[in-house]
Amino acid sequence: MLVTASHPTMSTLKVLKRSIPFLTGWIFLGLVALGYFNKNGLQYVEKRTPVNEAYIGQFIYQYEDGSFYRVLVKDNQSMTWTCVTGPEKGASGTEHPDRLKIADKIYFATWVEETGINVTQVINLNTMKVYSTIIDGKQRYVISGNIVREK
Repeated sequence: MLVTASHPTMSTLKVLKRSIPFLTGWIFLGLVALGYFNKNGLQYVEKRTPVNEAYIGQFIYQYEDGSFYRVLVKDNQSMTWTCVTGPEKGASGTEHPDRLKIADKIYFATWVEETGINVTQVINLNTMKVYSTIIDGKQRYVISGNIVREK
């Protein structure tokens, strides 16, 4: 009989039996997060697919820390950004984000910059809000701001 280090008197089979509800819960939450089930229960919903349309235009993202970024989206393949105020003033880049359309005029976008910085955003063009997570090495920043459409 195999025993585990955390439960020296409990068999591996017993540990697995106790873990099944826990694992089932995590699997269910993962499926909900991926869009396989909705809030009404185990009803199948269409899996999110990459966006064939982009939120085309020129925008200013005005973050709460005072940083402003000009974001230009010409097509669904790429976007460019330039920091116009804040600690990164003058920094810019052209990115090729993966985008998902979450709902009408609400998008999820993620990309890795040339510097290795990971960025994820939720862009809500209904409320004109942006929510971003930036991961630089072991540092993680969660910021939000307003969106102003320039063009």
